[in-house]
Amino acid sequence: MPIRPFQIFVAASSLLLTGLVLELIRRRKIKDELWLPWLVVSITPFVMSLWISPWAQLARILGIAYEPALLLMLGLLLCLALILYLTVVVSTLMRQNLRLAQEMALLRERVDTRAGGGPRG
Repeated sequence: MPIRPFQIFVAASSLLLTGLVLELIRRRKIKDELWLPWLVVSITPFVMSLWISPWAQLARILGIAYEPALLLMLGLLLCLALILYLTVVVSTLMRQNLRLAQEMALLRERVDTRAGGGPRG
């Protein structure tokens, strides 16, 4: 099966995105918990663009007339999964931040009470 121009474009774009993600990981701009999902999201289009026959066959099995629509749907699902994961991470960080602020307020009140100054106002 000959390689089509859109496959070259998708593969090149995916490799460019993967290079950007790797550079951000190297510079420590992406935190440890987040680099793996970003690598998966950046490499997946590359793999899918080079290995297209199984996706075309799956589209036919599912009754999808326009085969690239399956790839678009899978890409959207992958993006939604990444957004869901990032939402969980942000929610966890927000809970931790709230707990730390509450603990800091309690510690500040203890220090002020022991110093004899009474509670801050």
